[in-house]
Amino acid sequence: MPDARIAGAGPAGLAAATILAKNGYSVRVYEQRSDVGERFNDDFQGLENWSSDLDVLDELTHLGIQPNWWLRSFNGGAMFSPSMRSKIVLSSKPLFYMVRRGNSDQGSLDKALLRQAIDSGVQIVFNKRVSREDVDIWAAGPSGPAKAIAAGITFTHHVADFACVMLSEDLAPSGYVYYLVADGKATLATVLFRDFPYVHEALKKSRSVIARTYGINSFPDEKKWGGFGGFAIKETCEVDGALLVGEAGGFQDFLFGFGIRNALLSGGLAAKSILEGTSYDKLWRKRLLGVLKASAVNRNLYDSFGDLAKNVFWLAATKSKRPDRLMKWIYNYSSLHKLIYPFSAKN
Repeated sequence: MPDARIAGAGPAGLAAATILAKNGYSVRVYEQRSDVGERFNDDFQGLENWSSDLDVLDELTHLGIQPNWWLRSFNGGAMFSPSMRSKIVLSSKPLFYMVRRGNSDQGSLDKALLRQAIDSGVQIVFNKRVSREDVDIWAAGPSGPAKAIAAGITFTHHVADFACVMLSEDLAPSGYVYYLVADGKATLATVLFRDFPYVHEALKKSRSVIARTYGINSFPDEKKWGGFGGFAIKETCEVDGALLVGEAGGFQDFLFGFGIRNALLSGGLAAKSILEGTSYDKLWRKRLLGVLKASAVNRNLYDSFGDLAKNVFWLAATKSKRPDRLMKWIYNYSSLHKLIYPFSAKN
């Protein structure tokens, strides 16, 4: 029986491990923490469903990952412009699937992926740090300077399922605020792409604005959390004999931070590379390079034009009858390149 060694029990590492184990490999995953999901605090995050015509749940199932974790589909929500004008964005198909992150809820993405891996025969070794040269897949999380940081709170909130995003420079420099509610729980977060020392003040202001806007008088069972993310477009993700997946390979969304899909797909593609003996670099470039390049262009536009870019995006999203198609176009590098650089050679 062939064997595979993986560093990191995040979504990318566990996805790769599960697929390899299902295909006859003896797999061992080394995780430096004592459990999965310790970077998170049962907060809600989004699994994007707009960058491809193929529904993300179908794509994961095709790879060999069963989306059996807790999730809620959202066809849209409230979007606030920089001047705090609010409109509802609504699509005919799910724009994203809300998931839970963390280690205390058995329905969380992290715990569900862990169960799938173990049920497939994967051996998990916690509290174990290994070097990249000792593994076949490196899924050890973001490295290098943070490209974005987030701070948020989770709390009990018994209202109807709801999602909103605020494109406010004051509440989230070069970023956004999101407020998600489902099953009597809520997550409020501010995501900053610059002015990182401002993050605590940004969260405090965001908390006040959300409370005032939605008539929230208290935040029962409030828990604070924070995190950071990395992004890179690497020349190669085959380094020191290991395949780099997830944020270790730079597979993040540099525009809005919807990186879970990229992470899971990179893990699946690494497993496919090992199983078929094909080039991992060729596989991820074919499926993910365009999305990565588009997010880099979008981030440059977002940062360069500030509120103008935010207002254009807000107007386009709120007036579109098919916001899912709009988002797919925004995340398509070829379309962006032709619009922004119409006289340049094809890239």
